[in-house]
Amino acid sequence: MNKDGLMKKHKKNIFRLIISVLIFFLTLVIKMVVVKQSDTLIVYEGIRFYGVVAAITTILLIIALVAAIVMVVLFMLSGAELRKQIAIESAGSHTDPVLKVKGNLDPVQIRNSLTAEGNKWLSVIPQVNPAEAEEMRTILNSVDATMAQMDDYQLRLKNLLDSNGADALRDTEEVLDGVEQHICRNVRKLLNIMTVSSPNTQNDLDVVELTAKNCAEDNNRLLKTTKEFIVAVTEFLNSQGDSGSGINEVEVYKNALTTQIEEGGIYS
Repeated sequence: MNKDGLMKKHKKNIFRLIISVLIFFLTLVIKMVVVKQSDTLIVYEGIRFYGVVAAITTILLIIALVAAIVMVVLFMLSGAELRKQIAIESAGSHTDPVLKVKGNLDPVQIRNSLTAEGNKWLSVIPQVNPAEAEEMRTILNSVDATMAQMDDYQLRLKNLLDSNGADALRDTEEVLDGVEQHICRNVRKLLNIMTVSSPNTQNDLDVVELTAKNCAEDNNRLLKTTKEFIVAVTEFLNSQGDSGSGINEVEVYKNALTTQIEEGGIYS
């Protein structure tokens, strides 16, 4: 339920709470009057009549009390639900754009956007140009595969460092984070091209396809060096740090990755 629906529900609960509280106090007043006038009622109406009236007013008071308590609980629950929804919508309204220019990109959001945009294009292309459909699907899948491969490399490096207790090499994870951001920026550029292009136009199809190929190729070049970097880290750990050349090789690949990030990229 959205915020407006929850707001209406909460207002209804406020009204019902007020009514239930008023009824409770009314029955309480009636009960107090009956108790206060018990002698008079017994004298003029008899003990049996008083007993019936006392029982009825007690039952009504208990029912009114239970109803008031229930409405208090419902009021608190609907209020909490409303506050939660407001917080969710407020957080959503302040969410950074997926393809933001400044700051780090969210790989999950970028990959989800690639899937969503790719699906939109692939739903149109088979109808407009069937011959291009499979090729476009293949090249978009290859871009997605580079992001999946990057996730795999990051996980493998983390597991390697964790299992060896290699805290001194934790900065290598930061290097891979930089590689991932580079890949995300490449995909962001592809997404921007897809956003302003139309799958109904052959020229736009050609531009998007070429951009996707360039994106996949640049990402794969970086992934190749990333794999070599992880291998170098592994060999250094296997040597138990005894060989000075091992750490030097790690630094060589680290510098190579940094250079590729700075100099590479599509439309850089």
